[in-house]
Amino acid sequence: MEDYFSYTQALFNPSDIDAKPEALKGIRVLDFSHVIFGPTAARLLADFGAEVIKLELPFYGDLWRPATYWGKYWKHSNPIWHSVTKNKYFISVNLRLAKSKELIYKMAEQADVVVENFAPGTAEAWGIGYSQISKVNPRIIFTSCSTYGQYGPMRYFPGWDLLAQSASGVLSLNGYPGTDKFFKLPDYLGDFVPGNFAALAILMALYYRNKTGKGQYIDVAQSEALMRLLPHYTYHSLTRGEIGRTGNTDPSMVAAAIYKTGDGKFLALACATREQFKGLAQAMNREDLPEDPRFLSYLGCLKPENAQALRDVVTDWVKSKTSEEIVALANEKMFPAAVVVDDYDMCHDSWRRERGSVILFKDDMYGELMISGPSAAMSGTPSRTRWLARPLGYHNRLVLMKFLGLTEDEIKDLEKKKVTGTFDDRPGLKPPVYYNLDEDPIYNYGKEVRK
Repeated sequence: MEDYFSYTQALFNPSDIDAKPEALKGIRVLDFSHVIFGPTAARLLADFGAEVIKLELPFYGDLWRPATYWGKYWKHSNPIWHSVTKNKYFISVNLRLAKSKELIYKMAEQADVVVENFAPGTAEAWGIGYSQISKVNPRIIFTSCSTYGQYGPMRYFPGWDLLAQSASGVLSLNGYPGTDKFFKLPDYLGDFVPGNFAALAILMALYYRNKTGKGQYIDVAQSEALMRLLPHYTYHSLTRGEIGRTGNTDPSMVAAAIYKTGDGKFLALACATREQFKGLAQAMNREDLPEDPRFLSYLGCLKPENAQALRDVVTDWVKSKTSEEIVALANEKMFPAAVVVDDYDMCHDSWRRERGSVILFKDDMYGELMISGPSAAMSGTPSRTRWLARPLGYHNRLVLMKFLGLTEDEIKDLEKKKVTGTFDDRPGLKPPVYYNLDEDPIYNYGKEVRK
């Protein structure tokens, strides 16, 4: 057999992805969700082949469509929207109209999963909640995503990413000791992380249904999902103490911190074993450190006063070296160190492109866009990107005619009654100005397309 690393490189080769099967092909998902939390869960399923139909209000759409960072649009779209909602079918249905329920129920009959993140009780009040949909399709896996859950004293409280971070306890742990400042986790981790948990729960429910034939209701509260990442309260329950805020240090590893290098970059360093600590000491030409009475034992290294003294030594050494020199020494002496990368590094790193962890995707409508690849590589059924986000209602005809079997007259009747619709002249909802929808066979499904 060839060497292991050549074997794994061939096994996970990103260029072979399109020739491999999709793990969730044949699974149909109705995505009633909006913004990031719920859409992330549905998008993860779409990345692995599920047929995700995203429903939005006509002429209004998802709140996240126009809500771009600093008001900066890319080809009339929110750039981040493409990562959150790629690979989905976009249809626009007014869920609040009675006529719409007939359409939703017809979709639900053929669906496997529903994802929604309205305020708790809203889907039920509109007649499209679990109790109603499960009567139409008892095998349905219905997933409600909210900040505080579908029951309990806080169920009606409004919430978003920042509120979830606060209610989960994450904010109390993020910052520097001895200060009165707390720091929000970057971007929208309070949405993205719980979205991954929701997708995991859906996959477990699908597995259970495969064994029993039974669907179920899933209640995912983002404030609870974030708690699962930081079980510090378990420590408190046993010791009555608090780990508290530790800033850029790790109190369980030796010399663990973020340091500034001589060339102005930042670098993470942490030693988890005695051998790694000795390797760091050799790199610094300080073989005396592991024999210092303060650092003879792992416990001694972790005492706050000793840990700080050791970090001071490492800080001075790191300032005397470039980031490349330290990483080279780390590989030679076998201690862990990594440069803190930024957005530029992520986009231009050839190693990440080789692995497919970032992808320069060429889309038929939008052209090239750098997006994230899969969070885990699978040799047999890998994740893939098929298309980026699409304008509001772009797949109306395709879904209604091909998936549900509606006729041209029935589609026109739905449009006339404002049950369905598309977009108006708003960034985030409409296609790029240069794109001619009249020549698009998917947008005009069932029509003779003008050439």
